[in-house]
Amino acid sequence: MARNNNPTSTAAVDTVRRHPKYYLNGGDFYVLVDNYVFRVHRYFFERESQWFRENLSAETPSDQAPTSNGTSEAKPFVLNGIAPEDFSKFLWVFYNPKYTLYDATLDDWTVILKLAFSWRFEEVKRLCTRELEKFELPPVQKIELYQTYELERDLLIPSLQALCARQEPLTLDEGRAIGLETTLLLAAARECARGELLANGSRSPTIANLGVDDMMSIIRQTFRLGPLPPDIS
Repeated sequence: MARNNNPTSTAAVDTVRRHPKYYLNGGDFYVLVDNYVFRVHRYFFERESQWFRENLSAETPSDQAPTSNGTSEAKPFVLNGIAPEDFSKFLWVFYNPKYTLYDATLDDWTVILKLAFSWRFEEVKRLCTRELEKFELPPVQKIELYQTYELERDLLIPSLQALCARQEPLTLDEGRAIGLETTLLLAAARECARGELLANGSRSPTIANLGVDDMMSIIRQTFRLGPLPPDIS
């Protein structure tokens, strides 16, 4: 996510408002997102995020205007390219009143994951992984999501196994979604799973008849993956 050193270039001064939920008393970090100023705690950002540590500590070259580092409402740290409601969802991770109970939708976790990936919040990424594992995602959607944000590849074994075992090959749109490399590896795994070689050297185009353990072994070998963790919590 890009940032801008000039608050007035993002929102006109007379339209900037304090966020109704996340303008917190005692906050020492002022962030401008679109037309809203958020007042939160710098500690979370400096502790959790390499991206924020680098940007908050970076020295401004002498030939440029001083960087707004979020120390006051008049000099907020500006974030461009995100919506205030998305930043609010991200902040909820740190200010969740239910402590360890994180009750959010799949779309919400996807938004949080996207920002955590962009800003390098590794612990938040791990939280997103744990929560996403509670949802039943279609195989292609899960593979695309986990690959995009570089989540644990081992967690894709059941999805890859499902695509390998089904009778229908990948569609063009599905192949585009999961990428060329994954598509080619999946094609190789499907071929290995299609039973014994026929007399003409081809393999049966029907549904793979391998057991679960054999299918998983093919997936692990083809994609060079380790065993599926029993529990990531």
